[in-house]
Amino acid sequence: MDGIYSANGQRQPSSDAVLTALQSLLASDSLRLSERNRRFLSFVVKQAVEGQAERIKAYSIGVDVFGRDDSFDPTLDPIVRIEATRLRSALTAYYDGPGRSENIRISIPRGSYIPVFSCSLQAQGNADELCRTGQSAACDRATIVIHDHSGEGDPEAGLKSELFVDALLVTLRQERFRVRILPANDRSAALSAINALFANPGTACSLDITVRILNDGQRYSWRLVDLATSEVLTSNFQAWTTPTTPCPAIVGDFAATTARTISDLLRAREHSVGGRL
Repeated sequence: MDGIYSANGQRQPSSDAVLTALQSLLASDSLRLSERNRRFLSFVVKQAVEGQAERIKAYSIGVDVFGRDDSFDPTLDPIVRIEATRLRSALTAYYDGPGRSENIRISIPRGSYIPVFSCSLQAQGNADELCRTGQSAACDRATIVIHDHSGEGDPEAGLKSELFVDALLVTLRQERFRVRILPANDRSAALSAINALFANPGTACSLDITVRILNDGQRYSWRLVDLATSEVLTSNFQAWTTPTTPCPAIVGDFAATTARTISDLLRAREHSVGGRL
């Protein structure tokens, strides 16, 4: 179950429970999804359960699920982003309606294609059977809340920032951080949980990212802020001045560099204060 995190960061369903929930979900006539989006859902869930979260990217989904060829560029062809929006909406409608009694819920957070698995409140009485404490997979370091400031007014910036967030999720989890994404306002439950974290941050930081489209290219920037003190701990940016869109590998490399920078900084702070961050 490496790479799979529960909605509350403390407990997560077992692999068998997730796969059983997936099969039940796919078999439901109440889930309003096309056949290819059922394949989409199945693909991301099984990759996550098998510990292959690094494969859950727009490119691999476009090629493996939607049949695009090797030249597929998710920043130019928005099919994965569009279908992911439909998938999220269908899951929300299902769990708000006919699936409200489901013990295990599967969601795809906005800004990512990596699924999140959680036990419903009514299942907590059977938590020992349905969920296990995430000792091996859960991160043992600070919580990082990703806050995308790219804005929704620029579709091109939105596509590029989504690519950046996808890569950051994988690389930060590999560095053993707990990772959360600041959700859209319409996801009130998740937003409330994030707001509670902001109010009582503990060892938590905000990773603010922005992608801007410039006349001669684009600029990816980020800054890490200590939520307890509002101190900007570090920041960086990468600008591509060519008119061509950076490929996923280039963005992934920048995300990996970002995760290592954050990890090294927080590890140094941890050692300097003699505690754990």
